[in-house]
Amino acid sequence: TTPSQMTTPQPNFVYKILPNTPVYQGTPIPVPPSWIFPQTEVDAKDGFIHMSTATQLPGTLSRFFGSDETVQLLKIDFKRLSSFKIVKWEKASNGDLFPHLYAQLEGEYVRELKIVGKSSDEKGWEASVETLVQDGFVEE
Repeated sequence: TTPSQMTTPQPNFVYKILPNTPVYQGTPIPVPPSWIFPQTEVDAKDGFIHMSTATQLPGTLSRFFGSDETVQLLKIDFKRLSSFKIVKWEKASNGDLFPHLYAQLEGEYVRELKIVGKSSDEKGWEASVETLVQDGFVEE
């Protein structure tokens, strides 16, 4: 275990944001355990799958999906994922530790997939995430 893994509280869930484009549309719901999610260009370039915790979601959405009107949000069972796959907590450019998956993301770890629209008010993605927290979809 690396020091960053020991000091980071382990959440129950982490989230993967995918663009709601034809490449990612068509994922069967419920997601079959054997389903392999296509990697985004950024993930393929960086060599790992970027994920976010519940508290990191608004910032990740605003920073990387600011111009998108909708995204696909995957709710991932972190404890199960990290038991079977290599997940490292690594510093991002903003100094925050983010969960990075060094493997393919398979359906068996995804609890739920939801198409999420950006709120039309000035709070944008932040308001959308607040609604998802109230609905119980987004949780630590």
